[in-house]
Amino acid sequence: MTTILIHKILRGLTTMSKLSFDQYHNVINGKLKGAEKQYHSINPFTEEPLWDAPVASEGDLDEAVEAANAAFQTWKKSDLEYRRTRIKEFANELLSQRSDWTEMIIKETGQPTELAEEEIEAACEWLTGIANIDLPEHTTHEDDNVKVTTKYFPLGVVGAIVPWNFPVFLALGKVASSLICGNTVIVKPSPYTPYSILKAAELAQNFFPPGVVQALGGDDNLGPWMTKHPGIAKISFTGSATTGKRVMAAAAPTLKRVTLEL
Repeated sequence: MTTILIHKILRGLTTMSKLSFDQYHNVINGKLKGAEKQYHSINPFTEEPLWDAPVASEGDLDEAVEAANAAFQTWKKSDLEYRRTRIKEFANELLSQRSDWTEMIIKETGQPTELAEEEIEAACEWLTGIANIDLPEHTTHEDDNVKVTTKYFPLGVVGAIVPWNFPVFLALGKVASSLICGNTVIVKPSPYTPYSILKAAELAQNFFPPGVVQALGGDDNLGPWMTKHPGIAKISFTGSATTGKRVMAAAAPTLKRVTLEL
């Protein structure tokens, strides 16, 4: 498949539309999907109930993994500069909506306004910074007849498991790292702070093909399903050391790559 054809396929993206910050969905294969089971988190400052959020089923995860692996077949062939551009455009759009995002994060996390604003700005800086990373090939000469070249190849589907404390910043760092390397990504937010990550994945559909960036809200079952799923190639986890040990153990049977920030 030629680079021109790949980019024609990748540019079949959705039309930009204004986000609604009072409705939240799973994002699977470029579509917003509800769930049979719903719940709501609370504003930790006021203890008022927040919006309904979906609880993904194991079937939802299977659907997302299938879509991510299908999207990976094309996304991994896109050139590095194209991936840089899409990530930066995503960051710029997020930053342009910072007032709406700040208000949502204040309600979701209980952060003061200044800290919530800083989280959005830091998340966008992280997206842009990671997008600028080079993936160089290293060539060494053993002798006049032998040349050894080290190249880097994407793994496949990344499962990103994110805690509650800085949900946007931590999630988008994992997303950017996955995408710039040619991987696709499925993000699982904390049940305490599902809203910002679900909404970030919704916004991402304007910049990435279906299946490249997905997000699933869930309960305590979703993380173990992800770490054990044979269709996920890597888990990136931020959280406690106790849970990190369980992540490593669950990933071992399928020999997943694992990155832990504990």
